[in-house]
Amino acid sequence: MHVRSMMKDRLAVIDVGSNSVRMVVYPSTALASPPLFNEKAMCGLGRGQTPGGALAEEAMDRATDTIARFAHVATAMGVGVIDAAATAAVREASNRDEFLRRIQAEAGIAVRILSGKEEARLSARGVLAASPGASGLVGDLGGGSLELSQLDPSQHDGLAQSVSLALGTLRLASANGRDGVLLDQHIDAALADVEWLDQIRDGDLYIVGGAWRSLGRLEMARNRYPLRVLHGYALPAARIASMCQLFAGLSLESLQRIEAAPKDRLDTLSLAARILGRLLTRCGAKRVVFSAHGLREGMLLEHLSPEQASVDPLLASCRLTALAATRDAENGLGHGHGDGAKLTDWLAPLFSSESRDEGRMRLAAGLLSDIGWRIHPDERPDHAMADVLRAPLIGLDHTQRIKLALAIRFRYTHKRNSRWVDRYRHLIEDEGGIWSRQVGQALRLAHTLSGGVMELLAQYRLSLDEGYVTLHCRPGTAHLVGEAANKRLSAMARSFELQSRILTD
Repeated sequence: MHVRSMMKDRLAVIDVGSNSVRMVVYPSTALASPPLFNEKAMCGLGRGQTPGGALAEEAMDRATDTIARFAHVATAMGVGVIDAAATAAVREASNRDEFLRRIQAEAGIAVRILSGKEEARLSARGVLAASPGASGLVGDLGGGSLELSQLDPSQHDGLAQSVSLALGTLRLASANGRDGVLLDQHIDAALADVEWLDQIRDGDLYIVGGAWRSLGRLEMARNRYPLRVLHGYALPAARIASMCQLFAGLSLESLQRIEAAPKDRLDTLSLAARILGRLLTRCGAKRVVFSAHGLREGMLLEHLSPEQASVDPLLASCRLTALAATRDAENGLGHGHGDGAKLTDWLAPLFSSESRDEGRMRLAAGLLSDIGWRIHPDERPDHAMADVLRAPLIGLDHTQRIKLALAIRFRYTHKRNSRWVDRYRHLIEDEGGIWSRQVGQALRLAHTLSGGVMELLAQYRLSLDEGYVTLHCRPGTAHLVGEAANKRLSAMARSFELQSRILTD
């Protein structure tokens, strides 16, 4: 595609929130594409605002200047569409029309006002897009409101019911100060009115919003959790409730002494913890899952075709990662878009009893199996593993990410021990990494046989029976297997606790 045409596909989403204003520029209308630009400014539009009250002049000035800057950057980047939306603080402000006219005049941007239910549903759709099949509850905490949505996979859009509550961190601070008893009473009264929260008991709570994400990062730091990717971080609700109780009781001075505490969120962290703790008590969720996707990704979805919106986010993000990293982008070898599927099909006889999710993960591993080709051979295993651990992949949880990263490591080595393996292996249920080792060793054999040209695999096939992993060769091709492939066939067979052999069909 021509560069100018590609730039026209760029989409900017501007979220005019009660606490911050953020712009994200996506390279195309594809949910799995990592942002080209992502910046926020803490404008505090909802700070000190009473229900139905006016936005402060100083906050409006900051927000208008920020949006004008964003518009300038978006224009310079060749963005084709700018979608700007405002939430609770602007929605309920007595002077909102004046504010919107000022933005239009000074930044040239038309900002739409989202209703509370629209905000809740867009946030939930963003969560679902990055966590397909999710069920339970989505909670999105902002400065002016708390949006709740019940997830129901049986519904065509995955959503059952939504509500917006006046429980934002800035709003609560203005109304109740720091009196813990009054705050709890206020929060509990608002949550009690949402009768369908009873249906969430023992389910999952997916949480969105800057203040709650900050709490997640603090919990990671507090427990020295090695994988510092917040999306997909999941913990038992009881542990999160304990964390909330701790942080809700801390003063601003105490929070300032915590090195990992974000400085721009210090004044709202204790309130965010209190709201989350009361929500967990009310809904009875069993597990809390942090989501990096929410409202802005929900807004992006509005610009996608049904086909674009229905792609598997994990496979789509793996394809994009592979396209940027593999030799196919350089010289036409390695992975084209279809090569991951070719690898998956070729290896299928070894994994005939796998679950649907394992098949999806194996396809993801196939797509990523050439990402280490530029790295020095001695460094490839751990470097490739680190790349997968840190890659902007969506559609998977932390256990799946670690299993996938281990598989890519084993694609480059048969050795089981390294500091990278030791650091992460204990976080997955399969502590020995058996699935990862089998998939990785199988991919290693495939790449050795083919030299990265997947069409060559048609000369061979695999079978698993009678205590053997067998490599079947077409007549006249057995001598082409080579010493290296023979060794890797043996290593792969050992991962299945079987012997290896080569037969001519």
